[in-house]
Amino acid sequence: MRRHYNTLKKTIPDNIIEDIRSRADIYDVVSEFVPLKKAGKNYKGLCPFHSEKTPSFSVSPEKQIYHCFGCGTGGNVFKFLMEKEDLPFVEAVKRLAHRYQITIPESAYASRGGASRNEREALLHCNTLAAKYFASRLKDPKAGKTAREYLQSRDFGAQAIEDYQMGWALPEWRDLLGHLEQQAKCSRQTLEKYGLVSRKEARDPQDKDVFYDRFRGRLIFPIQDAHGNIIAFGGRIVGEGEPKYLNSPETLIYKKGRHLFGLNKAKEAIRKEDQVLIVEGYFDQIRAWESGVKNVVASCGTALTTQQALLLKPFTTKAVLVFDSDPAGHAAVERGFEVLQENGLSVFVAVLPEGHDPDSQIREQGRDSFLKVIQDAQPFVHYLLDRILSSTETRTTEDKISAINRVLPVLAKIRNSVERSEHIRYVAERVGVEDRAFLQEMRKSLEQNKSRMDAPVSAGNKTGHNPERYLIHLMLADEEAARDISSQIPLEEYLNNDYRETARLLYGLIEDGQPLRVDRLIDRVDQPGVKTVLTRVGVEPILFDDVTKAATDCILEIRRRSGEKKINELKKQRNEAERAGQTDRSRELHQQVREMQFSLLPH
Repeated sequence: MRRHYNTLKKTIPDNIIEDIRSRADIYDVVSEFVPLKKAGKNYKGLCPFHSEKTPSFSVSPEKQIYHCFGCGTGGNVFKFLMEKEDLPFVEAVKRLAHRYQITIPESAYASRGGASRNEREALLHCNTLAAKYFASRLKDPKAGKTAREYLQSRDFGAQAIEDYQMGWALPEWRDLLGHLEQQAKCSRQTLEKYGLVSRKEARDPQDKDVFYDRFRGRLIFPIQDAHGNIIAFGGRIVGEGEPKYLNSPETLIYKKGRHLFGLNKAKEAIRKEDQVLIVEGYFDQIRAWESGVKNVVASCGTALTTQQALLLKPFTTKAVLVFDSDPAGHAAVERGFEVLQENGLSVFVAVLPEGHDPDSQIREQGRDSFLKVIQDAQPFVHYLLDRILSSTETRTTEDKISAINRVLPVLAKIRNSVERSEHIRYVAERVGVEDRAFLQEMRKSLEQNKSRMDAPVSAGNKTGHNPERYLIHLMLADEEAARDISSQIPLEEYLNNDYRETARLLYGLIEDGQPLRVDRLIDRVDQPGVKTVLTRVGVEPILFDDVTKAATDCILEIRRRSGEKKINELKKQRNEAERAGQTDRSRELHQQVREMQFSLLPH
């Protein structure tokens, strides 16, 4: 699983990590898990992190990194062991140290970064004590009666309570606070930092601040990481009160949008089924799990994020969204598709009967009814088109073009060309388009759109269709080119956010005169997109003979695209001015468009 790399790295001094890195060989380590075949300077094999029939997993002994072109995962030797063996960073380091007979002194663990490690352990300990206390309150015959009656009204019994360590926060101001002050020996300020209590500042400087329990009158769901550590809590109000759901604030070990509720329980089932069901709420996930549907996680009440998508990729590349069948649920499906698709997962949508969520569907209609909904899940493109057609007439050619145009941006985001072609045929059949020439134009339009970010460079065309990626490649391959590129192309001219952030990292290192080593750079960044760019570029072959010319071509292409984007923005402003009757403003903008178009002509 992916972890907070930089925080954990500091628990072992850099000199020991570097010694292990210099002696470990990524080919030796990976080949124990994956049969590898020579492919140029690299080795290829079937990816160990997702199911595939054609090898897309590449290992570079020269760069000491790996990258999968299928699911996008990548990293160095430490990262490989962490993901493959589901290890924390420190354990991966220990395993490699043992393998290569490198001794890690016990004193190393208490050196630089030890305070952070100790605080993490203290926070986990505090959360464990809090969870046990909440659980004891729920079981208490008198104190937990209200919460137990609420759970019984929703048909959750003792087994679900036990499996999920559910608890009850009394509607008291200092119940948990008093308990933890005694048991955890923590100050009130520390408990506030851990997200277990809140503070009301005193109005008068002479008075003391007031501390009180964050969770009061709420059913408690411990939120666990992929290893079962309790990292936060979710609380559902029982009775009147707002907000309906309240989560822990962000802490050293809990970051909003970086975890999935139930993943610690579901990960093996997800791997076995090669499919993950994503639901919205705690009760949805718990109900599905308790009914025997094990490959299910919940998004913890937040919109799906890149970090959550990347958590799933080691286990599967197929995600089924099972959200509420209301406008908010439909909107969440569309947002979820964007995130999951961009991170290499195929997205399907299970459409629940109107008025139902997974919890009510299973409770009222039974597990088999829910499984039937899952079996009937549609690819996202089919789901979206069905929704469009259900609300739009497609009798005229204009209607059909309008419907297709609403689907085209979604089709353009699908990376797999075979999958995309199948969806194009489906759209054509559903809308009633039979003209082959029109279908060819659709495909052409989509391929042109996709090529901007995905088409590979060719030996005959050194800039290819992805100049931003190849500028990154050039900077990593040649120090002099790196200095020239960083001085000529400002960051704002990179249109793709991941390439822009990667360039930002490289520009900073170039300015500081530091070497650009991919296997080390991976450890310096938290953004998953930047890591993917680094590992992908790191294993790609260099296909340009003249570095200077390749850099110049890429720079010109980036400037052209940046200019075209500005021209489109100016045209939009011009059209708005025309509609508003602002003649002078419209003429001014038209002149700016012409001047910029002229500046982009080859001279």
